[in-house]
Amino acid sequence: MGDVEIFRAELTAASGSSGQAASELLNQSAALQTEDVGIQNPASRPMLRLEMHRRVSALRRSALARTEEGSGLAAATQRIADRFQDLDVELSGQESS
Repeated sequence: MGDVEIFRAELTAASGSSGQAASELLNQSAALQTEDVGIQNPASRPMLRLEMHRRVSALRRSALARTEEGSGLAAATQRIADRFQDLDVELSGQESS
Protein backbone atom coordinates (compact mmCIF):
# COMPACT_ATOMS: atom_id res chain seq x y z
CA MET A 1 0.00 0.00 0.00
CA GLY A 2 1.54 3.28 -1.12
CA ASP A 3 1.61 6.51 0.81
CA VAL A 4 -1.15 7.98 -1.30
CA GLU A 5 -3.43 5.03 -0.52
CA ILE A 6 -2.72 5.35 3.20
CA PHE A 7 -3.59 9.06 3.19
CA ARG A 8 -6.68 8.39 1.08
CA ALA A 9 -7.82 5.69 3.52
CA GLU A 10 -7.29 8.05 6.47
CA LEU A 11 -9.23 10.83 4.77
CA THR A 12 -12.04 8.46 3.86
CA ALA A 13 -12.21 7.27 7.47
CA ALA A 14 -12.22 10.88 8.71
CA SER A 15 -14.99 11.72 6.27
CA GLY A 16 -17.04 8.77 7.50
CA SER A 17 -16.47 9.75 11.13
CA SER A 18 -17.49 13.36 10.46
CA GLY A 19 -20.61 12.25 8.62
CA GLN A 20 -21.51 9.82 11.38
CA ALA A 21 -21.02 12.49 14.08
CA ALA A 22 -23.19 14.95 12.14
CA SER A 23 -25.87 12.31 11.74
CA GLU A 24 -25.74 11.46 15.45
CA LEU A 25 -26.04 15.15 16.36
CA LEU A 26 -29.06 15.43 14.08
CA ASN A 27 -30.66 12.41 15.76
CA GLN A 28 -29.94 13.76 19.24
CA SER A 29 -31.24 17.22 18.37
CA ALA A 30 -34.58 15.73 17.35
CA ALA A 31 -35.51 15.85 21.03
CA LEU A 32 -35.28 19.64 20.80
CA GLN A 33 -37.93 19.87 18.08
CA THR A 34 -40.82 20.00 20.51
CA GLU A 35 -42.54 23.19 21.57
CA ASP A 36 -42.97 21.84 25.10
CA VAL A 37 -39.86 22.69 27.10
CA GLY A 38 -41.09 20.78 30.13
CA ILE A 39 -42.16 23.82 32.13
CA GLN A 40 -45.78 24.74 32.58
CA ASN A 41 -46.93 28.31 33.09
CA PRO A 42 -46.92 28.69 36.86
CA ALA A 43 -48.84 31.73 38.04
CA SER A 44 -45.74 33.68 39.02
CA ARG A 45 -43.27 32.33 36.43
CA PRO A 46 -44.37 32.94 32.84
CA MET A 47 -40.97 34.54 32.14
CA LEU A 48 -39.21 31.31 33.14
CA ARG A 49 -41.14 29.35 30.52
CA LEU A 50 -40.46 31.99 27.88
CA GLU A 51 -36.75 32.09 28.71
CA MET A 52 -36.49 28.29 28.60
CA HIS A 53 -38.28 28.26 25.25
CA ARG A 54 -35.90 30.93 23.92
CA ARG A 55 -32.82 29.01 25.07
CA VAL A 56 -34.02 25.64 23.79
CA SER A 57 -34.79 27.26 20.44
CA ALA A 58 -31.27 28.75 20.34
CA LEU A 59 -29.80 25.34 21.19
CA ARG A 60 -31.85 23.75 18.41
CA ARG A 61 -30.62 26.32 15.87
CA SER A 62 -27.04 25.81 17.01
CA ALA A 63 -27.31 22.02 16.74
CA LEU A 64 -28.74 22.25 13.24
CA ALA A 65 -25.98 24.66 12.19
CA ARG A 66 -23.32 22.30 13.55
CA THR A 67 -24.98 19.40 11.74
CA GLU A 68 -24.81 21.28 8.45
CA GLU A 69 -21.18 22.24 9.09
CA GLY A 70 -20.28 18.65 9.96
CA SER A 71 -21.96 17.33 6.84
CA GLY A 72 -20.12 19.92 4.76
CA LEU A 73 -16.83 18.93 6.35
CA ALA A 74 -17.50 15.26 5.65
CA ALA A 75 -18.31 16.02 2.01
CA ALA A 76 -15.22 18.21 1.55
CA THR A 77 -12.99 15.58 3.13
CA GLN A 78 -14.43 12.92 0.87
CA ARG A 79 -13.85 15.10 -2.21
CA ILE A 80 -10.21 15.49 -1.18
CA ALA A 81 -9.90 11.73 -0.65
CA ASP A 82 -11.41 11.10 -4.06
CA ARG A 83 -8.80 13.36 -5.64
CA PHE A 84 -6.04 11.26 -4.05
CA GLN A 85 -6.82 8.54 -6.56
CA ASP A 86 -6.04 11.03 -9.34
CA LEU A 87 -2.76 11.86 -7.60
CA ASP A 88 -1.92 8.17 -7.28
CA VAL A 89 -2.51 7.66 -11.00
CA GLU A 90 -0.42 10.71 -11.82
CA LEU A 91 2.49 9.61 -9.64
CA SER A 92 2.48 5.94 -10.52
CA GLY A 93 1.21 6.07 -14.07
CA GLN A 94 -1.27 3.25 -13.39
CA GLU A 95 -4.68 3.02 -11.77
CA SER A 96 -5.01 1.15 -8.49
CA SER A 97 -8.03 -0.98 -7.73
